[in-house]
Amino acid sequence: MTIKKPLIILLHEIYGVNDHMEYYKAIFNEAGFDVMVPNLLDRKPFNYSEEVEAYTYFMKEVGFEKAQLIVDQIINEQKQVYENIYIVGFSIGATLAWLCSEKSVSAVFAFYGSRIRQYLHISPKVPTVVYFVEKEKSFNPQIILEQLQQKNQVYTHLVNKSHGYMNPFDKKFDKLAADETTNEIVRWIKL
Repeated sequence: MTIKKPLIILLHEIYGVNDHMEYYKAIFNEAGFDVMVPNLLDRKPFNYSEEVEAYTYFMKEVGFEKAQLIVDQIINEQKQVYENIYIVGFSIGATLAWLCSEKSVSAVFAFYGSRIRQYLHISPKVPTVVYFVEKEKSFNPQIILEQLQQKNQVYTHLVNKSHGYMNPFDKKFDKLAADETTNEIVRWIKL
């Protein structure tokens, strides 16, 4: 029997399953969705002060290829149970969400996935909403957004905020903008 309640697979940043992920798990649960937060690092989360260590660990010990295999396996298992699966990802999780846009999920929401620029060959088969902020350290989001806007099924947002605006545990958190964006996602899923 297939469950009608939507499932959100929430994909974390380089830090792992931390308070930020638990916050959104609770938000989406309260909105009426089941939520899974796979621990792609297979370890306890890094602190925000350990950004370099967290990045190095992800790239050396996990990487996008291995992480994508893990997420693909979860999607395939959950498709046996859930009629509608949505992917929401932040940072590296956003790039993984982008990679999932070719899979048979219901929709993808990707927040500041800087590495999407390495996977511009991807052609989403499902609605894929990509959020970038105006200024990023490692790339120019406007150039990537221009390329993404030429693809079918891709909806882009260039948010006039800083990287981290969605994270209540980041000094750049913008509650009003984060709530507005979260409500948009909830409305989209409930359509």
